[in-house]
Amino acid sequence: METLKLVFDTFGSTVFVPVMLFIIAVCMKVPVKKAFTSALMAGVGLTGFTIITNGYSGVMAPLVSKLVNETGLNRPVMDMGWQSTATTAYSTEVGMLFIGFALLLQLVLFLVGWTNVFMPSDMWNNYSFIIWGSLLYVATGSMALAFGCMILQNLYVLLFAEIIQKRWSTYFGYPGCAMTAPHHMANVPIALGLDLLLNLVGADRVNIRPESIQKKLGALGEPMFIGLFVGLLFGIIGNFKSLGTLEAWGNITQVGIMTSAVMAIYPRIASIFAGAFTALTDASKKTVKGVSKERTWYLAVNDALGYGDPAALTSGLLMIPIAIILSFVVPGNLVVPMMGLLSFPYLCEVHVCINNGNIFKTVIAMSIMYAVMLLIASANAPLYTEVAKAAGIQVPETAVMVTGFIATTIFLNLLYQIFLSRNPIAIALSVIVYFVLYFWYKKNKAAVDDFLERNAVAYKKKMAASHKTAVPE
Repeated sequence: METLKLVFDTFGSTVFVPVMLFIIAVCMKVPVKKAFTSALMAGVGLTGFTIITNGYSGVMAPLVSKLVNETGLNRPVMDMGWQSTATTAYSTEVGMLFIGFALLLQLVLFLVGWTNVFMPSDMWNNYSFIIWGSLLYVATGSMALAFGCMILQNLYVLLFAEIIQKRWSTYFGYPGCAMTAPHHMANVPIALGLDLLLNLVGADRVNIRPESIQKKLGALGEPMFIGLFVGLLFGIIGNFKSLGTLEAWGNITQVGIMTSAVMAIYPRIASIFAGAFTALTDASKKTVKGVSKERTWYLAVNDALGYGDPAALTSGLLMIPIAIILSFVVPGNLVVPMMGLLSFPYLCEVHVCINNGNIFKTVIAMSIMYAVMLLIASANAPLYTEVAKAAGIQVPETAVMVTGFIATTIFLNLLYQIFLSRNPIAIALSVIVYFVLYFWYKKNKAAVDDFLERNAVAYKKKMAASHKTAVPE
């Protein structure tokens, strides 16, 4: 298990995904040269995503820290970010055992046709399951409960990833791909429920989307200009107390230009990555080697592929000051949000694809969910701190406890709480619900896909109807 982890840590996703893509393409009888070209394009695309997100985070992190510090927010729990959570998870006994088991489980589920999502290509995100298993093991001392919880979480995530696959790949433009990051995919039913609820109260009539902004503003509404305006706005908010200094305006303009650059460059990198799947798309309905029947399948990909989408990035930036306000006003919150604030564009991806890029609805839905996530983080902080310390994570001097918002996913927390209760009836019920939902979806896949597509674009008919009504006879 240590060797497997070492191999993955050494090569990372920018090498691992292209290698998996090459192997799969060859198995699907794609010519070797074409398969290699596709794999290389995938590696180039992923590297481009990494360069942009890392560079952008480097500019934004100091500003976010300054914004948090200047608000005077004082809580005993410090958010350490997803990087710390991943380190913690893979350093635990549960993590070392589960990483190899998860790879085998996900391979078997794919090869026998239980799922059409090839999740091993996104195996690094297994830490999102492992952190819950590690918490459960420390709380109960039962490795069986920990593994049972992680396996069920994995099964639900694969199911939700397949349910949302068409909508996600259609919106972001990645054919044959499925985003499987558990900390996003597990909240699909909640995100969809909130979207339908917001539709009922008329929020879908507020058409704040990149394309509607561009239509109203012309060239000034293009993603590059939206990024500039949003970046400048966030820079002003972060430097509000020092607007009279040259340093502040230097930072404000830097954030504005950097945000503009992300929105302008990201689509170009996305097109390179999407182009890597042309060969697989052509062969997607052919027989997969080792599988006896024809099938359509999807390669699991990282959430970084949607980070720079104009709606996701804009919604994510708007959520940062809102999240800080929520950390003040949510009763019972003990957490100072810090490193996780930069992850909001990732967190917005599911909402954005469901509502077809509606920034207004995304921000409302994310605000509701984040309030709940703050309470989950506060409740689990003592146990999380114990696990983190055992893994060698240093607790900052300014904090009593630490947490990571990867370990606040609402649906995964629900399953965790069920297993934590050790109630056999509740555990059995959570398993039964999975199988009922699984077989219902397999039977109604076409109808579900059609519903999600119609729901995503339903606002267009409402907009057209309202415009028609507004025109005099």
